Parts: sequence; C-alpha cells; structure tokens
Amino acid sequence: MYNMESPTKDYSNIRWSSHFTVENAPVELNHGDKVILPPSALEQLLQQVGPSGTLPSPLTFELRHPHTAATIHCGVKEFSSEDSTIQLPAWMRESLGLSREDHVLIKLSLLPKGTFARLKPISHDYRDITDYRAALEAHLRGHYNTLSNGQTLSCRYGGRVYDFQVVELKPQDAVSITDTDLEVEMDPITSISTKSSASTSIVQLNQPVLATSIAAKQYHYWKLELNHAQNVVLNVKVESGNADVVVSGTDKTPTLDNHEWSDLSNDTERSIQISNISTDVLFVGIHGYTDTAVSWEATGNTDMDISTKKEEDQAEDTTGKVQCKNCHAWIAERTLMLHEGFCYRNNVVCEWGCGKVFKKDSQELQEHWHCDQCDAIGNAQENGEREKHIAYCHTLKTCVCTTFTTQSYEALAEHRRTTCAEKLITCRYCHILTAQGVVSLDSRDRLLGLHSHESYCGSRTITCQKCNKPIPIKDITVHAKIHDVKRQQQILPPVCCNRNCIRPKQKNRLSLCQYCFGPFWITEDDPKNAKLMQRVARKLHSQLTVGCGNAWCRNKYCATSTKDPKDATTAASLLIPMIKHLPKELASYNPNPELYFCVDESVTRKKALAESLASQFGGKYDLGWCVVAIESSQEDPDKARLWLDRNAPRKNVKY
Repeated sequence: MYNMESPTKDYSNIRWSSHFTVENAPVELNHGDKVILPPSALEQLLQQVGPSGTLPSPLTFELRHPHTAATIHCGVKEFSSEDSTIQLPAWMRESLGLSREDHVLIKLSLLPKGTFARLKPISHDYRDITDYRAALEAHLRGHYNTLSNGQTLSCRYGGRVYDFQVVELKPQDAVSITDTDLEVEMDPITSISTKSSASTSIVQLNQPVLATSIAAKQYHYWKLELNHAQNVVLNVKVESGNADVVVSGTDKTPTLDNHEWSDLSNDTERSIQISNISTDVLFVGIHGYTDTAVSWEATGNTDMDISTKKEEDQAEDTTGKVQCKNCHAWIAERTLMLHEGFCYRNNVVCEWGCGKVFKKDSQELQEHWHCDQCDAIGNAQENGEREKHIAYCHTLKTCVCTTFTTQSYEALAEHRRTTCAEKLITCRYCHILTAQGVVSLDSRDRLLGLHSHESYCGSRTITCQKCNKPIPIKDITVHAKIHDVKRQQQILPPVCCNRNCIRPKQKNRLSLCQYCFGPFWITEDDPKNAKLMQRVARKLHSQLTVGCGNAWCRNKYCATSTKDPKDATTAASLLIPMIKHLPKELASYNPNPELYFCVDESVTRKKALAESLASQFGGKYDLGWCVVAIESSQEDPDKARLWLDRNAPRKNVKY
C-alpha cells in the first residue's frame, strides 16, 4: 500500500518520466482516461518523494508520442502491468497515433483543478440524455481524472455511448477534474439528424391501427397514450405472415429479448391483457418474423377479472351413441357402421397422439408438426412456424450480461427486466439512466433493493446540515428521521407563573422566575405565607390603581397599560379572584397561580414578537418555542422563522 495526499504540499521538486511499450488496456477502461503502469513506476515515484512516502492525489501524467508533438493527459488506475509496459485505452492510442508495441513517453504532470469546460456534442442523438450535466458528472467522477483541450470524451448513458469534444478548458488547456466544481457549457450542434432505425407513431386508446406492413426481422413501434387508464387489453390481428408482439412501459424500443409483456405465438388473432400500469404510456412493438401485415387496437378495461373463456362446453350427451375407433367422435349407434366405413377410407388420426383428425393426403396433414422437445404443435409451414418455435424456445441464448443463458425469449426477457446487471434504471441517488449492476453483496443494501451501482452511488457521503457529520447518501433519509424524532422529543422547562413573563420558573413559593420573585423575597420568617400574600396583594393593587409608569407595559392588570386607573374598591374586587386560591396552593407546596405582574421592556418586546410569530404559523409551534426562536435569532423575525422550521418540535406530529 502507498499513501496519497491531496496536493496541499509542494511537489514541484518531483521530476519523473519514462518510456514504456504500449499494450492494450482492458475493455472496461476504454471509456476513461486511466492507464495501468508497472510496479517499477510506483517504486520510482516513491523514491522521488523521499522519506515521507506520500504521493500527490490524484496522480496525473502527460503522455507524448516519441516522434511527434501529439500529447494527452491521463490518470492511473493501478500499478499492475508487465515490466516496461503501459496499458492504454483504445481512444488514447488512436489520439496519439500509436499501435501496440510502440513506445510512448510518460511524464508526471500535476495539473491545476479545472474550473470551466466547454464541450461540443459529436453524437447527433445526444439529446436522448435527459440531464447531460448529471450524466457527465457521474461518468467523469468514476472514469476520468483529467481533461485535455481537443480530446474526445466518451460518456456512457442508458447502455449507449455518447461522444463529446473538449473545446475549451480553464484555467489552462489540461486540468484535473478530481474533487472540483467544474462549470460545464454545451455548444449547440449545428445539424441534428432525424434519421431513426425504427419509426414511432403515437396512438390513443380505442384508436384502430390499420394493417401495417413490416419487413422480416424488422420492428415497427407505436407510442400508446393511456389517458390515465391502468388496465389495457391489446387486440392484435396478423393479416398475413408471422409477427411477434412486444410491449414495454419504460423502454421505447422493446425487443424479443427485452420487454415486459409479449405474445410470440403463431396465432392469427391475439389478445394481451395488461393490468396495474404505473406509467402514462406504453410502447408497442411489432416484430416481423417474416414479411407481415398487422392491425391492432388497444382498449381500456377497468375489470381485469374477466375469464378468458367460460366453461361453456357442457358434457356431451352420449345416450344412444358409440365412439368411433378412428376419429373418436360420438356417433349414433345405428349409423356407426356407415360412419366408420367412410371414416377409415378418408380420414387419418395424427400419429403423434395429439388426437387431431385430417383428410388423407391433404395439405393440412403434410404441414402438421409436433416438437420433439416439448408439447408444442402446429399446422402451418409457409410462415416458418416450426423454425420459429425452435429458434424462440429451443435455441440457446446468452444475455448481454454474459452470466445468464436460456433457450426461451420469455425467460431471457424476464431476466433482462429483473436481475440482469445491464438492466437500465434511473439511479435514485445520481438520477441518471444507467445499468443497475450485479446484486449488492451488502445484506443491508440487498434489503433496500440496491444493486451495485446504487450501492456504490449511495455510499458517497454528504455533510448533514444539522450535526455536520458525513452521512452516506443512502442513509440520509433515516438520519433525517432520527433528527426529526429527537426534535419532537424536546421539552421546554416550565415557564414563570407570571403570565406576562417568558423566563423559566424557579423553585420558590410562587413558582416565579428569579426576576419576578425578587420583589417578594424577605429575610423574615413567614411560615403561613401571610406576609407573602400581603405583598402580592399590595403589588397587584398598586398596578391597578397607580400603574408601573413604563410606556412599554402591556399588562392588562396595570393602569399604565390600560390607561384606566381603578379606585381602591374596584382594584380590590379585581385582584381577589387572582389570589383567593393562592393560600391553598402555597400550603400544598405545589403553587401554579395565574399572576399578572409588570415586566421589563426586553421581556415585553420578546413576548410580543413571539406571539406574532406564533400567529403567523397558525399554532403550528408552541409559544415557548417561538420565544426560544426570537432569543436565538437576536429578535430577527426572518431568522426566527428559519430557526423554528429547522429546530422546533411541531404540534400534532406523531412517530
């Protein structure tokens, strides 16, 4: 193992170059810029860095043709090639004009991080990439370390390869793109080819499609718009020749080996029932096994429990009848001899035991066939039914993933749409169309239904905005749920029993905060709380008759706030209901009175802001949490609203 560090240290003193013989790189490296070097190259690089043994990361190199000025930059995949050889991707060899066993000069070249790239599409169908920025980001992250001006960049997307030419780079003509934010601009392509290998027409439900001619071994496609229908019946009539019907809800061009629904039989009339459709469209494809003409119509069906065929055939009444020994038909006993005489002279029963009766020497008898590998039978030869059955059901087929073989197109199609490593999915993390890969070896990922691509993609980390910890993308939902649960479990300390105060209450005889209880504290012994009751009554009476004199006061039991001083008798009648239960509460050592004392300007202002904030959210948050938000944001309402959304527990939320 060797240590690699980001280039924060000064590596300008490292000078390394060498000549190597060119060898072909593995196929999987052809869509990237990474080469494979021999172990001796690593040893020489480690000698250059000295005792520290730390190499810059990423390692980037310049490749140069020994006899021309052609250059290109690359990264390194591993140090495992044969001595004195370098394995180059095919596109690099072509770009440099090199062939196998030629020599190439390689030199360590630590590139600056790229900030800007302008690309020009070479593939005319690049518009098939729905989000080329996400596709390029995902492909570059996994396959490229560098970009060079003028090079051709290959991007795999949806099982296809799209080429782009690098037109401009900043800050220089060759840059490193590892761990950097690269701004990408796409130059428009001048001419877009509309040529397509398979024509596609748009049809609606209940719209008949007239007989369409399709050449042998060719496909014709239709886009069926469902208009929110979830159950569809597809009725197909083969006017001439032999055809196959394939349908998909995701793939625009379903094929014999990659589809969701199909009818590959030889029947002239076919019906495909499709239920529980989760897409808005279906893609219907007709494949011509021979030159064929096909008409079809799709109808919406809300009841998919229709029996395909009722048991209408009642048990035949055989009273007075005898079964013919040749054709096994039930014949009236009195006419049996006449029937058998005619039947033995003109009819013959299938010798393979299917029970079908044919006229002797008829064309139908000559065309009748039985499969010697299964129970399939057929009656026609001109459409190649027997050859089609052998090709579709008894010929070995290998999936594009090379790990699955079968003799049946139906089994191959099921594999392609389920477990195949080359099945195209839209990654739930990077949101690009890509092959799902093999089943993940991680048991937890398998429970989540993740294959290798999403397992790798979801293992990338992002920083949680609340706890600032690196969290795998695939765990971020659960991690956020944990934060939400902790958020809902938060409890505020009990508030002061002064209804005008917002501070936490303390352990004192009135359950007030230390500021509100201060005026009532004395050093004298008061075992029955009589003196305390007198001080509370005098305080309330003074507020009602004289007031506190503070212009900011909002106490409804203060003459300054109401601007309505009370006389002594009226003030007494108003304060008595507030304190009449106070002696009992004090005696039980569990006071929870509703008292109204004037408070300072800061508390009054904060409470007013908190009440306004609570009304804006329609009671979504308790007033106490609105107070905390106001205090945490230094009384900034906008910041307080943001704090509430991120931190405060909500009412009526259960987990």
